[in-house]
Amino acid sequence: METMRMLTNEDEIKSLRQQLDEANAAIEAIRTGQVDAFVVEDKNGPRLYTLKSADQTYRLFIEKMIEGAITLNQEGVILYCNTRFANMLNIPLGNMIGSYFKNFIPDEFKKSFNSLIRKGWKEECKQEVALVSSDGKLIPVLVSLTTLDLDEGTVLSLIFTDLTSQKKIEKQLREKNELLESANALAEKLNDELEQRVSERTNELLTSREYFKFLADTIPVIVWTALPNGEHDYFNMQWYNYTGLTFEQSRGTGWQSVEHPDDLPGILVAWKKALISAEPFKIEVRKRAADGSYRSYIMNAMPLKDSDGKVIRWFGVSTDIEDQKKDMERKDEFISMASHELKTPVTTLKAYTEILLMDAESHENPIQQNMLRKMDIQINKLTSLIGDLLDVSKSNSGQLYLDIEKIDFNQLVKEVINVMQLTIKTHTIELNLAETQIIEGDKNRLGQVITNLISNAAKYSPQSDKIIISTASNSDEIKLCVRDFGIGIPLSQQPKLFSRFFRVSKNTYPGLGLGLYICNEIIKRHSGRMDFKSEEGKGSTFCFYLPVKK
Repeated sequence: METMRMLTNEDEIKSLRQQLDEANAAIEAIRTGQVDAFVVEDKNGPRLYTLKSADQTYRLFIEKMIEGAITLNQEGVILYCNTRFANMLNIPLGNMIGSYFKNFIPDEFKKSFNSLIRKGWKEECKQEVALVSSDGKLIPVLVSLTTLDLDEGTVLSLIFTDLTSQKKIEKQLREKNELLESANALAEKLNDELEQRVSERTNELLTSREYFKFLADTIPVIVWTALPNGEHDYFNMQWYNYTGLTFEQSRGTGWQSVEHPDDLPGILVAWKKALISAEPFKIEVRKRAADGSYRSYIMNAMPLKDSDGKVIRWFGVSTDIEDQKKDMERKDEFISMASHELKTPVTTLKAYTEILLMDAESHENPIQQNMLRKMDIQINKLTSLIGDLLDVSKSNSGQLYLDIEKIDFNQLVKEVINVMQLTIKTHTIELNLAETQIIEGDKNRLGQVITNLISNAAKYSPQSDKIIISTASNSDEIKLCVRDFGIGIPLSQQPKLFSRFFRVSKNTYPGLGLGLYICNEIIKRHSGRMDFKSEEGKGSTFCFYLPVKK
């Protein structure tokens, strides 16, 4: 009796091993493109699945993708899985096909994933989600969903891009940005506190000079005062410790010897303007220390006025920002390095995408064509972002060079408008051009500025259908303005509009906040200037001015 039971167990083991070998052989044949159909057993009995337009080349292409790929039937059963997806979850390929996809979704994501899959059956969509590997590790991925037609019905195709490395880099960037923002916030807070303290205690300081000296000498910034005509008459101990000068060497205009020779002309112009207008004075400068080295400072001065509005004294502070600038330089260096590193692989990816698109078109494969065109659009967006980051890096390092030539301004504007009108289908571009002028400048860079202003006008006026471009000129300069009728810019946000990485807080549109900063840098390098007018809810007008060739 015992012998018969052992024989029965051996027969069962042999039978199960044979079934396993047949299943593995079938999976390998499907994976490598050796078969065009397979049978799946479900609650309605066996069903035959075939890919309508999938030839061996297509399946091999899917198998070689760096992204994971699976297809699901209506019940959520995995009908096909490439090796990349199995490796991504650290699960044998044989255990994937025929399994329910929900087994690989973390419990906390099941509800949102179910909604996403229901949406995927209706339309193409994508979303960032997480999967769980065999060891319980969460894997962040970007999943794209689309439907495929099979002979017996429709299945759902899911393409997974592993975001683990990207999330790690984003985390590092976020941490660095937070550190830098904290440093900047601390500096601004210190400036604000000092300015507020000086303003609040001005009356007391006038009656108690000794108290003022004591207060100024304990503040870890340079404090100074000046007469209404601009002559400096007081410095705190921080000034003497840093510069090594005496009061006699510093008083009147002696303080100018500390300023960097390249900065001094600009300082004097700004200081004279403040003295005439009786408005606050602020400028970034480099000051020489007692050992001959230079450090960066922000100079601020506020006028103290009597009841008639006449300035009776200037109170100023100079705050050391050298460490913050070095932090910013390190950030710029990182951005520059990252942009250069990204440029080559993105260019290569662009070339391969175009080759694959041509191949798909030659084989009349609409599914591949659609996917590759979408890839090409995203690559173009990424290339544009990398270009902006490189332009910022070049601008900060003084390497944003210009290819100067004589330009017919109206002809340049018309060329840009003709191209932009082809790409912007939602708005009509109206032209109101004054008599043309000949300018000297970089045609491509100026075209970049006009293109960016028009693109912004279209992007931020989704409810409008018109953009107006106008020019005006005189013997000295020519002006171009781009007007939209969109969302406008809140008044509180306007002072920072040309700053790097600044985006309006209410704005939900994509972008890095670099476009206007780059435009402003290009115009300044053409000896021009930019300004704007904007009213929230009514639209904006951006203008730039360029000198005319004499």
